[in-house]
Amino acid sequence: MSWLAAALECIAAGDKAVLVTVAETKGSTPRESGAKMLVRERDIVGSVGGGQLELLAIDEARRMMADGVKRPDLMRYSLGPDLGQCCGGAVRLLLEPLSQTDRRWLTKWQAVLSGPEAYLLTTSSSGEKRWTGAEGAGEGARVVEGQAWQVAETVRSTSRPVWVFGAGHVGRALAKVLVDLPFDITWLDSRFDGFPEEIPEGIRHVAAPRLAEAVENAPAGTLFLVLTHSHQLDLDICDRILRRGDFAFLGLIGSATKKARFLSALKGRGHAPATLERLVCPIGLAQIPGKQPMAIAVATAAQLLALPAVQENAMEHKQSTGTQRGAG
Repeated sequence: MSWLAAALECIAAGDKAVLVTVAETKGSTPRESGAKMLVRERDIVGSVGGGQLELLAIDEARRMMADGVKRPDLMRYSLGPDLGQCCGGAVRLLLEPLSQTDRRWLTKWQAVLSGPEAYLLTTSSSGEKRWTGAEGAGEGARVVEGQAWQVAETVRSTSRPVWVFGAGHVGRALAKVLVDLPFDITWLDSRFDGFPEEIPEGIRHVAAPRLAEAVENAPAGTLFLVLTHSHQLDLDICDRILRRGDFAFLGLIGSATKKARFLSALKGRGHAPATLERLVCPIGLAQIPGKQPMAIAVATAAQLLALPAVQENAMEHKQSTGTQRGAG
């Protein structure tokens, strides 16, 4: 479960929670600006880097819950001198106790993640939230008068669309692995009873009897993974993806023999050699061995994360936040 889904769940249930955000980093730090962790009374969701820093953040968050603190707080830690961590940099953490009034901005955040536009969310020391257009607003913090502070965070979708065709053993393993990574996942199968009873939260699942035709509904730049129960169906899906041409990745489960047969069949359907070179089979990084479904899923997730387009999105997210305190 993501920190955002967990936060909305807590608010709906009336449970206490504190959202911890890495608001500023200097030097070497375990997590980037914008990393978040939701601290609940019973557990945590997400991470701000582990180690002593995270333990102190959890303790402080639970103290705020116990004391009924309502306003956010901004705390600074020097990882070396204060905490004995070898990173040696410095981190500012924003701790925000959540209540029913936070539902609105969290829901807005959820909507922004699924849209094309970026926004700037400013959190003040009073707890006030303000959304503005991110264009021309710059990154980081703005100095305000007195002892007040602000945290300004650029919010945008950093997820790449991934369409997984097939809900067999490998498809199910992929769903578990990919759900917590920066991907927007659509999971498809031709069988209405093909999916497990419990679908990981955040994954769209589609039962499409004419599965190959569903390829046309994917957005441009999609990362495709093809691993259905039928070689003929795999072939038809790959054929349609290659004809589109606007995909970012096409991975097919199988062996070198399967790839050779598919290339021959696809050539017979009129695909040029340059187009066929874009078909990746087998899927997964070769450095990660094993044919178990979870091993294939981990190797494939690593392969997708290594793609330049995915790394560009991750770099955009790293530049998402900053803080500054006003002069006294």
